[in-house]
Amino acid sequence: MKTLFLMLSFIFASFTSVQPDQSKSVFISEGESMAPTLSSNDQFLVDKTFYDSHPIQRGDIVIFQVEKDRQHVKRVIALPGETLEYKGDILYINNKVVDEPYLASAKNVAKKENLYLTEDFGPITIPGDTIFVLGDNRLNSLDSRVIGPVHVNEILGKMTNKLPSN
Repeated sequence: MKTLFLMLSFIFASFTSVQPDQSKSVFISEGESMAPTLSSNDQFLVDKTFYDSHPIQRGDIVIFQVEKDRQHVKRVIALPGETLEYKGDILYINNKVVDEPYLASAKNVAKKENLYLTEDFGPITIPGDTIFVLGDNRLNSLDSRVIGPVHVNEILGKMTNKLPSN
């Protein structure tokens, strides 16, 4: 009986390990709005249940619903109730400078061309239950500067891993 139980336990464990994790999905990036973090056709893993037990954080890369059959991937820049402003390519949240290390190389390229990576705007206070998102490719991104803040109910999940390209 003990042998049968161990065999059944092994079979069950093997069976459950091949079941796909329904909380995670693979997405494919379209376009260059998140470059250099994500390029067009990059595959990445999204945890659809992450925010069930974790708060949204500045810097998270989120997937959100834009239209019935279209999602966007962008980086969280400001949270509900915060005041955001860009001046001279520097992000200010509640009048404090916020570092954006993921933009360092792109800012260097823009600076060499006497450009700002992110044009000046704000101050903008983010309404409750919304977040402000931007693409990492600030010169070519359809994001909260155009579509406005994103309601937290539209967030489908958090990008957790970029998958290796083939």
